[in-house]
Amino acid sequence: MAFRPKSNLHALPRETADSGERWRIIWDTKRRGAGDGRNTALEKFEGDALDRARHLLRMGFAVYEIRAPQGTLFLGETAIKARLGLIAETSDDSAEAEKDAPQA
Repeated sequence: MAFRPKSNLHALPRETADSGERWRIIWDTKRRGAGDGRNTALEKFEGDALDRARHLLRMGFAVYEIRAPQGTLFLGETAIKARLGLIAETSDDSAEAEKDAPQA
């Protein structure tokens, strides 16, 4: 019986083809100043970047930000933790929500 691979990596669907763009997760093993060197992890997709950030946080590392492929800031440190459900709504967010609430 001949061996036949179950999938052909050269025939990926169009939506999963590699565009070369990468999401950047800026992290470090311990919290340091902004001037010190930081590590960068690269991922192809937004969901993968969030998964990587979750994994780094679970390992006890500091995750400073996630940047979109264009280089713009996608999520900051507090927003990452909130998005992953690791912290409750920030006090600044709750104060803004109270301001926007209709007065009785």
